[in-house]
Amino acid sequence: MSTPLTPPAGTAAGTVLTRVPVVLAAAVAALTAVAVPLVLLDLWTPAVAVPVGLVAAVLAGRLAWGVPAVAAGWWAAGGSLAIALAGGLWAALTHAEHVVLRRDAGSLALYAHHLATRHGLPVDPDLAALGGAAALADPNLTIASPAFYEVGDHVVPQFLLGAPALYSLGGWAGGWTGLFVVPALLGAAGILALAGFTARVAGPRWAPLAAGAFALAQPVLHANRSTYSEPPALLVLVGAASLLVALVPATGRTAARLGGGAGLLLGACGFVRIDFLREIAVLVPVVAVLLVARHPGARALLAGTAVSSVLAVAAALLTSRPYLGTIAGSLLPLVAGLVLLSAVCAVLVRLARSGRLARLRRLTGERLPTVLAALLAVVLLVLASRPLWLVVRQDPQDPGSRLVAGLQLAQGLPVDGGRTYAEHSVDWVAWYLGWPAVVLAGAAAVLALPRLVRAVQGVSPLPVWTVPYVVAMGSTLLTLYRPGITPDHPWADRRLVVVVLPAVVVLAVVAARAVVRRYAHQRLTALRVAIAAVLLLVPAAVATLPVAAQRSEAGQPAAVAEACASFGGDDVALAVDPRSRNEWPQVLRGTCGVPSASVVVPTASGAPGSEEYWATLGAAVERAAQRVRAAGGNPVLVAAGGDTDPVQVLTRLGVAQPRVVTSIRTGEDERVLEERPDGLQRIDVRLVTGVAPAATAPAAG
Repeated sequence: MSTPLTPPAGTAAGTVLTRVPVVLAAAVAALTAVAVPLVLLDLWTPAVAVPVGLVAAVLAGRLAWGVPAVAAGWWAAGGSLAIALAGGLWAALTHAEHVVLRRDAGSLALYAHHLATRHGLPVDPDLAALGGAAALADPNLTIASPAFYEVGDHVVPQFLLGAPALYSLGGWAGGWTGLFVVPALLGAAGILALAGFTARVAGPRWAPLAAGAFALAQPVLHANRSTYSEPPALLVLVGAASLLVALVPATGRTAARLGGGAGLLLGACGFVRIDFLREIAVLVPVVAVLLVARHPGARALLAGTAVSSVLAVAAALLTSRPYLGTIAGSLLPLVAGLVLLSAVCAVLVRLARSGRLARLRRLTGERLPTVLAALLAVVLLVLASRPLWLVVRQDPQDPGSRLVAGLQLAQGLPVDGGRTYAEHSVDWVAWYLGWPAVVLAGAAAVLALPRLVRAVQGVSPLPVWTVPYVVAMGSTLLTLYRPGITPDHPWADRRLVVVVLPAVVVLAVVAARAVVRRYAHQRLTALRVAIAAVLLLVPAAVATLPVAAQRSEAGQPAAVAEACASFGGDDVALAVDPRSRNEWPQVLRGTCGVPSASVVVPTASGAPGSEEYWATLGAAVERAAQRVRAAGGNPVLVAAGGDTDPVQVLTRLGVAQPRVVTSIRTGEDERVLEERPDGLQRIDVRLVTGVAPAATAPAAG
């Protein structure tokens, strides 16, 4: 990887390509930061949030405007911009409509809708309508549902606040459609940001190729047309990477300003995704190197990262503490590693500044760059070859293991719910970008490392790509080693969107550029460029084409509107079967304004379908209905399916005339384990309701 030789910066095209995306990233980061206090104060309203957010975004963008631009022609800038806009437009036109909660996109959409309509946290379950504190004392009743935790007498959403807050802005502007389109807009900005970053490290002429390969990748399209946290996280992280590239050659106050800005953006990723701690941990050794070299931006980078990271962690603890508790098993080792690595690097910085490390021949020897490059090559080969000799498993009692076992059974695979399929993580990347891109990226990563090591040894200046390279490689290797996500596709592949796919695309483009420049003195240069474009674009296009025009969860907002219209002002919803408990409580509570709870039967009280189960369920429903009536409400039982038809469920619980209030057949993304997804699977979305009888009891036999 080499620094591109470009004419002096300052052209309008270069500004569009390399400066505007950084400004957009800073503005988005500022919006996610100001959302935290406004939401906690119940002030996330258009009258307050729009002007405050606009001021914060403008100020942050104004500061980011100082990043140096890279001179570029309008062909490179215009081509990259056109690709980004086309990718965003296509994602918007084919956006998902995931409202009825089945996976993370649905929970984030409901979270965003709650912020747009209720303006604060936590979620009020209207406990009085359910019968007050006595309702929560009943072991067979809960106000919790997937991704919405019961905490005391309130409900707390699962995920971090940043992405739902951004998407709620679209909800104010255009209802559900506006909310669903915001990820596409952020996705377009992220594609342009990656093109701008590529222009900085490989040259502007290669930016459109990187933008095209990335935009065509199916996980990128999947994330951009769904309400996931990846689109804003990608934009902010790549914006920070661009600042880090500009930081290394900078001097004086400019370096301090760029370092502080880069650090603030890196830490601000924590308002959107908790995984940002992985990138922060990998950043620590690079900051140590900059401190040893007495780089003028090192302290500002450290301070900016620390300040925004602390604020982001504090925001996560205030708004998402139950979620952090559920992932403590993987989160605490990461935090411990970050603390330990910081302590070790602090000691090494002192030793290096005292000159003691320079006396260690193993750290200054000429062989070290080659040895480390060979070691990286071995690591990459081990990761890629794992399917040949390894099966990665987790605790078979983990909830994700039960889901995997069910999918294996449905797909005719050997049932082994403990499998995580993490050994196939490199295959997942190759599914969507192609093996040529993966091989080119691996070669570029290995060949770049010796130059970086020699620079750290003091033999040569640090390359401009030093910090992004180390952070991206470290995070990519950790992600590929342990993706840490339920391994059904395409749902699992969004784990690749923020770091892995951008890193592979940029490294592959850098490798292609190096080959073309190596033989630039010969003829057929244009042919080599065309071959590179084919190798990077065609596999991505082929992988995405089968699902490019498909819309998932289409019609769900209309179905929810039908369901909402069926409830009266005094109705209280009681979910009584598996799918209604999973999918509908927050929909009814947050979208319809209907107080909702779930009636549950622990397995210890009876296996599903057994007489003990129905007796326990009937008694629990009767108690819940009595409390609702005593509070002046009308208890309505709701069912959506599962092991038993929802009409039969309500009939068995004594409802005389169950009513199907909404029923649609739509599609959702596949849930395949061992192959690349290429279509949708059909699902029925139903809701059946009926007023609870005055004395509910299970029917005989």
